[in-house]
Amino acid sequence: MTAGYRTIIVCLLAAHTPVVQAQEADHQSSTRLLNRPARLEVREVSLETAIRQLSQRSGVPFAFSPDVLRSHGTVSCFCTDATVAVALDSLLAGTGLVYSETTRRVVLSPPAAPRAARLRESIVQSGTLVGFVRAAPDSQPINGAWIQVSGRLGVVRTDDMGRFQLTLTPGPYDLLVQALAFSPRQLRGIRIGHGDTTAVTVVLDPAPVRLDEIVVTPGTYGILREASVATEQALTRDYVHALPRVADDIYRAVDRLPGVATHDITAKINVRGAPNDQVLVQLDGLELFEPFHLKDWDGSLSIIDVESVGDIELMTGGFTAEYGDKMTGVFAMHTTNPPPDRTRTTIGFSVMNLTAKSEGGFAGGRGAWLASARYGFLGPVLKILGEANGAEPTYYDVFGKLQYQLGPRHLISGHVLHAADDFAVLEEDGTDVHSKWGSSYVWMNWNADFTRTLSAQTIISAGRITRERTGRDYEGGPNPVVSTSVQDHGTFHFYGLRQDWDLRISDRMLVRWGVDLKHGLADYDYSRWQAEWVPNTTDSTAPAWERRSHRLSMTARPSGKEVGFFLSNRLRPMNRLTAEIGFRYDHHSHSGDNTVSPRVNVAIEVAPRTTLRSAWGYYYQSHGLDELNVADGDDRFYPSQRAEHRVLGLEHRLTDGTSFRVEAYERRISDPRPEYRSLVPIIEALWEEGDGDRIRVAPTRGLARGIEFLARRDVGGRFAWSASYALARADDEIGDEWVPRPRDQRHTVRLELAYRPTPTWSLSYAWQYHSGWPGTLERYDVMTAVDGSRFVARTFGPIYRERLPAYHRLDVRVSKSFPVGRGQLEVYFDVFNAYNRKNAEAFDYAFWITSQGRLVTERGINPLLRVFPTFGARLEF
Repeated sequence: MTAGYRTIIVCLLAAHTPVVQAQEADHQSSTRLLNRPARLEVREVSLETAIRQLSQRSGVPFAFSPDVLRSHGTVSCFCTDATVAVALDSLLAGTGLVYSETTRRVVLSPPAAPRAARLRESIVQSGTLVGFVRAAPDSQPINGAWIQVSGRLGVVRTDDMGRFQLTLTPGPYDLLVQALAFSPRQLRGIRIGHGDTTAVTVVLDPAPVRLDEIVVTPGTYGILREASVATEQALTRDYVHALPRVADDIYRAVDRLPGVATHDITAKINVRGAPNDQVLVQLDGLELFEPFHLKDWDGSLSIIDVESVGDIELMTGGFTAEYGDKMTGVFAMHTTNPPPDRTRTTIGFSVMNLTAKSEGGFAGGRGAWLASARYGFLGPVLKILGEANGAEPTYYDVFGKLQYQLGPRHLISGHVLHAADDFAVLEEDGTDVHSKWGSSYVWMNWNADFTRTLSAQTIISAGRITRERTGRDYEGGPNPVVSTSVQDHGTFHFYGLRQDWDLRISDRMLVRWGVDLKHGLADYDYSRWQAEWVPNTTDSTAPAWERRSHRLSMTARPSGKEVGFFLSNRLRPMNRLTAEIGFRYDHHSHSGDNTVSPRVNVAIEVAPRTTLRSAWGYYYQSHGLDELNVADGDDRFYPSQRAEHRVLGLEHRLTDGTSFRVEAYERRISDPRPEYRSLVPIIEALWEEGDGDRIRVAPTRGLARGIEFLARRDVGGRFAWSASYALARADDEIGDEWVPRPRDQRHTVRLELAYRPTPTWSLSYAWQYHSGWPGTLERYDVMTAVDGSRFVARTFGPIYRERLPAYHRLDVRVSKSFPVGRGQLEVYFDVFNAYNRKNAEAFDYAFWITSQGRLVTERGINPLLRVFPTFGARLEF
């Protein structure tokens, strides 16, 4: 299997190499005559007329046969600021004609005979789109405008003359054109013919850059967006959709960004050394408290179907004062905007789930609706992989949104999200676990523009989180007996009101303020009974072994009120400088916390394509009502933790569209809350009632530092790529020593390549490497009971002092689209961990006692997911 994957990948890469070489060989060299200014601007004229005008206006003599030129159609060229070579490339695109320069003239001729057949085939298979983007009202060219072409990867940018050019297969295309400080424009149904050159001119109206659209937060990434002019580091929907990802999960699209560490099994993300519960998760403005399915497996999937998400904003540090009660990052999702003029339906299936989505408009486009549903079944997949071990997990989620435009200034929308899991495990040794989880949210949004300068967003919400977990574990032997029995029931209700205001005092000053009110009520009912055999090694008068049992019962019904308030002022004292200074106040009645968080963010455009961003601030996180550690016997709410962020980042874009980012950060943590961790982090059915490896970790402070590099090129061609490297360290001070955190990754490298040979085919590779996670050594010793019987005792060494092996893997995705009636069918094939690399989850120990009474131990690794192929289809109509 491994060799087969390698062979396929090498062959596919090799197949593309001659094409690239041929394109390079065909490139016309720029010499003296060809470098002269063209000064040509023609629209829909014959090719012969265009060449004669080019000769007259540039002063360059041409030699050609009129019969050769007359056999071609009309052309257009807005090449007043271009060179003669650029003008000829535009005029001759798709004709098969070539040009060459002598000492006195430029010669136009048909291709040589050996190449004629290849060029005729190219004419049949492709056409050319040449475009110019200009500014109203003086038609000045716009450099760096973004052009998104339907069916193409990423975006293409205009050059200094506002020009762009693409070779496309015949058919209709839609264009979305955007540029900073201009209103976007969309062109639909631009038809590319066989061998034709289609010219378009797009005129954009100036629009002032609003203060609230300028990104002042370092470490901000836009994801799934059609195009973005707010930040160079935006991952477009086409690019994300083309890359491999397990189960099409939305969180799996984030793990390729610098500073994000993930686990093969769980979808939860660790951001710059911090666990997922330190990241604020929002959907359409509402905080999601439990955004994951399969929590018995540490949250293997998110509860949001990727088809319902329109865009995501991930902030890995230094976020502004409007976001509160989390001290590391923000993961803000926004659902798609339904089309107001038609109904669109999407149906999908894979080996893991079934999905359906429908959206459309009503009331003449003033109203719109969106509904989606997903049902998942992992039992068959686990059996195929040989990982079932008696597990039969199922899950589902539904989402609905209804919005209506109340006049030009008011938009109201209602939202509902419900997710549920049913998890059952019956292992061969008798272990029996059954759990049910539920998450329900309902909220209403009101977006109002009261005046041209004053606007507000109001969110009224309610939600309910439930869990029911029962389980029994058995001791081995000919007559298994129960060793652990668990009953765990819990609910969490919340009600909330949030209102954010924006007051645009001028184009250079924006004042923001808001209030966030919540009332919560939690109900805990937990009981556990455990029994174990305890050896007697000292008292000869007592039995050698004694069976001891203990019971833990905890009930709690805490409630509380939360109040948050923020005020910030965004200023632009100079065109290239934007700063936001703010603070927030938070009160939590159940823990008695009152905190004040000052924050400062600055963005400076140090050059036309270079932006420097920095941030400093305090970020507090309370102990939530739904976060009591009852399974660990802890019913105390601890004071808020505090993190101080210091972030400095630099972004730069080359003229060819390649973008770079480098960012350095430091996060100092004060008053960290105690944590309960399993030293052997193997995901088990009864994970909180683990096999004697659960410990309480109480750091006195924490520190995370790192530097991240990212380079990307996604300019609308057939290829898109990205490369990133992160050097990081995340430690806790425990006692008098600094100890690494469980997901500390010192070195992380990610490489991605997406290739779209045609609008219907897509092939992508994603490779990653990270250094080994920290681990804790286990030690085994032979002990003797008072009756002479021998047994093996396990102890642990200093926590997280060892490192698991480094890990690297390759993921591959191939997809193909087909027209089906008025819709489109896409089929895809994904391979996770294509060359079957072992990713160490923990050390794995084996031991035995020899006939001479000597203890022998062996240490290996317990791997996570091995090679994992999946496939699926998606029909949109």
